[in-house]
Amino acid sequence: MARREPQKTDFTVDVEGVGQFIFARRTMRDEIKIQQEFARYIGGLEPTEWLLMLGGWLSTLSVLIVSEPDGWLRDIDGHPVEDVMDSDPLDGDTYETLKKVHGALRDKEDSFRRKHAQGGQAERQRAGEDN
Repeated sequence: MARREPQKTDFTVDVEGVGQFIFARRTMRDEIKIQQEFARYIGGLEPTEWLLMLGGWLSTLSVLIVSEPDGWLRDIDGHPVEDVMDSDPLDGDTYETLKKVHGALRDKEDSFRRKHAQGGQAERQRAGEDN
């Protein structure tokens, strides 16, 4: 998978039992790329709930991963893969790992927004707008 160039806004996420990842901070450009990847994966099909979930994980990780631990996913022969799309679809651990990594990413992204939202609320309270 083509990795994006590191940026000063990148952040680190330690995923228990998997390793340390560096992710790009999501921008609108990234969101469009994620949606393009997702559309490519489903190929015009009406996605099932399972495909919505899996396609969401894969497309998001494909776009936002800057670096990942070696061997975090493996192919059907047990060899490390560089592209999430080459991972073993019949290994249940593949799905658990994808879920865990995507969840850790979303938790970190949500923590940025909570801080921003809390800061905005505090400013409104100081200005007397949030009574």
